[in-house]
Amino acid sequence: MHPALYWFAAVIFACSIALWAFVPDRSRLRAACGLLALWAAVGISMYLPSSWRPGDMLVNGTAVALIELAAIQIAVVLIFDLLLRKIHIPKFAVEILIVAGYVAVLLNLLYKVGVNVTGIFATSAVAAAVVGLALQDMLSNIAGGIALEMEGSIRKGDFIRCGEWSGWVQHVRLRHTAISNEDGDTVFLPNNQLTRAPMSICSPAHRHFVPFTMPYSRDPHELVATVEFALRTSPIAGVAAEPQPCCIVREMAPAHIAYAAVVWLSNPGHYVMETSAVLTRIYFALQRSGIPASEISTLLEIKPKAKAGAVTANPVDVLRRTPILRLLADSDLFELATHMQHLSFAAGEHIIRQGDEGDSMYFVVDGQVGISLRSDDGEDRQVSVMDPGDFFGEASLLTGEPRSASAVALSRVDCYRLDKAGMQGFIKRLPELAEDMSVVMAHRQMELAVEREKLDVETALRREAESQNELLSRIVRFFAT
Repeated sequence: MHPALYWFAAVIFACSIALWAFVPDRSRLRAACGLLALWAAVGISMYLPSSWRPGDMLVNGTAVALIELAAIQIAVVLIFDLLLRKIHIPKFAVEILIVAGYVAVLLNLLYKVGVNVTGIFATSAVAAAVVGLALQDMLSNIAGGIALEMEGSIRKGDFIRCGEWSGWVQHVRLRHTAISNEDGDTVFLPNNQLTRAPMSICSPAHRHFVPFTMPYSRDPHELVATVEFALRTSPIAGVAAEPQPCCIVREMAPAHIAYAAVVWLSNPGHYVMETSAVLTRIYFALQRSGIPASEISTLLEIKPKAKAGAVTANPVDVLRRTPILRLLADSDLFELATHMQHLSFAAGEHIIRQGDEGDSMYFVVDGQVGISLRSDDGEDRQVSVMDPGDFFGEASLLTGEPRSASAVALSRVDCYRLDKAGMQGFIKRLPELAEDMSVVMAHRQMELAVEREKLDVETALRREAESQNELLSRIVRFFAT
């Protein structure tokens, strides 16, 4: 062998070692090292006895061809994996260049050993036609794979639909495209099917219909408004905020009206849990609005029986545990309980929002409520959790001021709501009640300020004393109107 081949082999091997740490896909470097190993084997064959050794022309030509093939692998890594790595070049284009280089090296080797290359081209045309007819489907799939890769129409992670199949694209190969469907199964679709049949790529916000039915006795305008308000005011995981969810009437059947909540899913292909969350939200919203879902009879039967704690909780006992009402006698508590409204909320729903107007307070009977404050950067930060027996929103009830914090149901929540109209007569009849309420409110507001403003104890106590008189005057003015 020519001495220069040893230098070329050494350079190629050194490049393989140097590039090993910088290239994630080392298959080409392994191929280059394998070709060098074959080159070394060919070189060793020259030292065999003359009766076993091939001709010198064949040995030298093969050794040169192996060095050229290894050089092609290293050149591809240097050019496409390092120098042009930021430019998206289709893999098939790279593979075609490599195949062309291999064919050129092979033809050059055949020419050097005396093979009639022109004759090969003449006879290969007929053979190619025969093979092409026999492998028509395979070649069609390969052509489709090349077209998909060159166009870049689908990428890994896209959710596609083609005929009866749908799923997330895993990879695109020469003959097939692999997708993972909603059940977690891997489906291999022939590439010619994707290029011939209509195929849709779902957008990041995908429209989804959630059907439900209600009887004709319910006002459609009221029901649609209730459902839309419930779906828009509190976020649902997997449901996009924009476009906003809406509710439509789909059909007026003989026994019921068919409705549908139209939501936009932020994760195409995921709809099972999102559908369940939307239906749960609708159920609680209709129940709170006096439109119970218990009358849906054609699709499902929901018993009106609620959780034991929510049904048996006595509103008088709830009021009796409330510090701001500690001056009321039992007779007053029984009277006040008649003004309370029982409400239920699904997990994730906002009960009140920071900054909203309000004139009511809430008593937690069952479940947990998270109280959160909005920071300067616009994010809500949970500061406390209300358990059964706790109450919140009393500041808006007694002074009419906007909500100072947000309350979100952390689980299913059953609670009682008391508004200004229910308290009006008691404040006017018992002036000392307003003063006692201002003391309790000042203390609770101090605790909230400590959490929000990180006040020290001395400053917090001084602020509590200063705010008590102001709160008392505001309560009196608010209920005087």
